Amino acid sequence: MTKLNNIFFLFIIIALEGYIILSAELLAIRQTIPFIGNGTDTVSVIIAAVLMPLAFGYHSGGQFKLKDSSGRYRSIRKKLLSNIVTASAFLLPALSYFLFQFFFLGLDKLGIDNNIAKVTVYCLVFLVTPMYLLGQTIPLVSNYFSKAKLSEITGKMLFTSTMGSFTGSLLTTLVLMGTIGVHHTVTLLFVTLLILVLILGKKQTRDLTMFMFAIVGFSALLNSDAIMETLHIVKNNKYSTMMIMEIEDDGGAPHLFINNNDSSMYSQDGRKHSYAEFGERIAIKSIPADAPPKDILIIGAGGFTFGHNDLKNNYIYLDIDKDLKEVSEKYLLKAKLQDNKIFYPTPARAYLAGTDKKFDIILLDAYLGGLSIPEHLVTQEFFIEIKNHLNDEAILMANFIVSPNFNNLFSKNIDNTMRSVFPYLSRQVADNKHDLWTTSKTKAANHIYIYKHYENIDAGSIYKDDSNK
Repeated sequence: MTKLNNIFFLFIIIALEGYIILSAELLAIRQTIPFIGNGTDTVSVIIAAVLMPLAFGYHSGGQFKLKDSSGRYRSIRKKLLSNIVTASAFLLPALSYFLFQFFFLGLDKLGIDNNIAKVTVYCLVFLVTPMYLLGQTIPLVSNYFSKAKLSEITGKMLFTSTMGSFTGSLLTTLVLMGTIGVHHTVTLLFVTLLILVLILGKKQTRDLTMFMFAIVGFSALLNSDAIMETLHIVKNNKYSTMMIMEIEDDGGAPHLFINNNDSSMYSQDGRKHSYAEFGERIAIKSIPADAPPKDILIIGAGGFTFGHNDLKNNYIYLDIDKDLKEVSEKYLLKAKLQDNKIFYPTPARAYLAGTDKKFDIILLDAYLGGLSIPEHLVTQEFFIEIKNHLNDEAILMANFIVSPNFNNLFSKNIDNTMRSVFPYLSRQVADNKHDLWTTSKTKAANHIYIYKHYENIDAGSIYKDDSNK
């Protein structure tokens, strides 16, 4: 048992509370990416679901009275313990991939396919209550401080809590997720909650302490490497949840899934996804045999399957996730990248801004369907930047998973944006899934936009009844 009149332990509690709240928020954002994407709209809902309950928690904690409405005594220590253990019970399914995957599958079966609706339900069920309870920590702990220097103590408490949050924001994403993985970072969060319980616990609250130990044990089990292996997860870092699954319908060929999107496949006989084979056929295999090596830029490395067997031309692959190369070489390609291929783990726009190099072929393949659309890679300004890095008579190919009949807003907007920069653009369906009769807003297929760049192109004219030259 810790005496809570010890100022050091009081500030430890406040600092850990700040760390836990920010770490839990970042983990919720990261863990839900495979199911609701990482758009600013869904992220803003999670942030709101943390901040609003915190505000009400601050207010509620300040209203706490030692005697309830029936006159029974309630200790501040026990209230703090109860809040932390209850919050932990909610956060366990909220942050453990093995559990909340069933929650999102259930939402799909209920017909809830809107990402904002999904994340809202997720937050209401799992995040609002624990954030409300954890928000009561600072006002409850303030009761142990002397009221003589209220303004000074308040400033120190807010400073300590904010520094805890600052540490949580940096340590969780920049260090822990990239080194021990997201799943172990989740377990570490529950260990931190256990430390709070151990600081607050005493003999009379042994049941709560034992229950917290059980929660930590379940967290360690649900987020263990063994469970990740049963889910086919081979890497779980700050950017991606990567799975390798051998699909029987593809003859047992390994598929690389990035955030639940079937990004790449590569069979023993060299088969790839149809859009990759289509792109190679029209852009790589059609290069004249006597032509010098072409410079090719791939934005969105995936599994590095595009051009994998091409030993002549020079390839540069860009992707923000440095672990993609190791995973692809080990589990998908089962071979090292050839000498004519270079991988830069850097954001595409940063790379383009830092080089004047122009390319003969550029493939845009960084779009994982409706769930994960990098918003900075679909703007007119980005496409202009791409155009500025094309050689004369160069080829641009862009792979989008969009509606075949423009039945949703994204399909229309991306088409308008592309054509505003690249005139005389063609659009091809790579996998023969162009359903002309569908009216579904969610049905989508791989569509390849193809553009041939000419430095001084003749804009042509418009045919009219009185002029058809």
